[in-house]
Amino acid sequence: MLERPSFARAHTLTSRLSLITRLTAAFVTVAVVAVLVLATLTLFSSRHAGGLFAEERQQERADVIAETLSLQYRLSGSWSSVDIHPATMLALQAGAGLEVRDLNNRVINLRNSMPVEALPKNETGDKRQATITVNGRRVGTAVVRFTNGELVQAERHVRAALFSSLLVGIAIASLVALVIGVGLARRIVAPVVQVTDAARRFGRGDRSARAASLHAPGELGELANTFDEMADRLDATDLARRNLSADVAHELRTPLTLLQGGIEELIDGTAPPDLAHMVELHDDVLRLKRLVDDLSLLADADAATAVPRVVIETFDLAEIVQNVCTRLNSFVLSHEHELTLDVQSAKVAGDSNRTSQVIENVLGNAIKFTPSGGHINVSVRQQGNTGGGVVEIGDDGPGVSIEERGRVFERFYRSRATSRTAGSGIGLAVAQQLITAQHGTIELVDRPTGQAGTMVRLTLPKG
Repeated sequence: MLERPSFARAHTLTSRLSLITRLTAAFVTVAVVAVLVLATLTLFSSRHAGGLFAEERQQERADVIAETLSLQYRLSGSWSSVDIHPATMLALQAGAGLEVRDLNNRVINLRNSMPVEALPKNETGDKRQATITVNGRRVGTAVVRFTNGELVQAERHVRAALFSSLLVGIAIASLVALVIGVGLARRIVAPVVQVTDAARRFGRGDRSARAASLHAPGELGELANTFDEMADRLDATDLARRNLSADVAHELRTPLTLLQGGIEELIDGTAPPDLAHMVELHDDVLRLKRLVDDLSLLADADAATAVPRVVIETFDLAEIVQNVCTRLNSFVLSHEHELTLDVQSAKVAGDSNRTSQVIENVLGNAIKFTPSGGHINVSVRQQGNTGGGVVEIGDDGPGVSIEERGRVFERFYRSRATSRTAGSGIGLAVAQQLITAQHGTIELVDRPTGQAGTMVRLTLPKG
């Protein structure tokens, strides 16, 4: 319990460190570690190479001492009269002690023509042996034990020089890494700060906040573009939500006003309660009901898109289309349209109820927006032997311009050609979300050459 506050303070302190400081510290750390690793490898290699060189030099001196003893043996003819002074002097110059052993590895006490102070014995020093031969015959062994010398001192000087170079290298590497790290960290952090500032301003209500002016490389530039795309979508969604109340109020105002006026006429007695008057009031009620139904369908479609609530099954798309056409036949006749139906069996995987809603919405739009006496074509076919099912619903109405095709599936959007016809602008948005939830597609396509109007193509995967 006592350690939690200190840990919390340390965590808070770490979180307050700027990204520039962290990146710079990372660059410096990498540089220092790289120098340390390089220096360690260099020191190890030099020590190994120096050790081998020392061994070679020591062995060479032991061989020279053995050759000197061999020469003395040839001059004397035996060990009893050999003068060890020349060999002893060579050993002293090398900082080593000398022993001569016979063939039985016993130490031979040889005379020294000149007294020389011997080096203290060092049993831990490097020992080198060299065979003493005379006329190709081995007569003994020279044992040279090195206590210290210029090779050891040289090795110490090399290590000291390397250590000094290591300190200088760490200082230089740290300085260079610091300069480069600060510059590079600022270059990396600046776009992040700019995007963060744009996000903060956007969150505070500045809908024009964008990071489009940011020219950053790689992923940072992609981050800025992604933020701008997200902001554009949120801005469009927020605009649609702000206009929702006005759009719904606009759609509700006319039928409610007509209902109010008609009912007031009945109450005041200025209009007779006949069948014609009741039919007009009924039409206004139906208009209100259609708007409420569209809003309900849109909510259901949102739920189906967020958490799919479609029931995937295999069904014949042709049967669904025929049933919808049968239900809307009276609607077609009331508008004096001619409906042409060309269907082929197409087994698909999807939700038959949702698909029926989509086809009813699309076909209803074709009937409603086509002038009286128009032609409506509905076809169903299979996409090859292994493809899904395709439904095409075309009409010879006013059509949709190419620049407006990308927006017809937006909520409450009304094209210029259909703006005077009653409607909520929700039907195609509902259709798109329901089809997407079934892994299908819906789009506007060009009609055959020379034919005006609109054609909607709907596809579902093969069942």
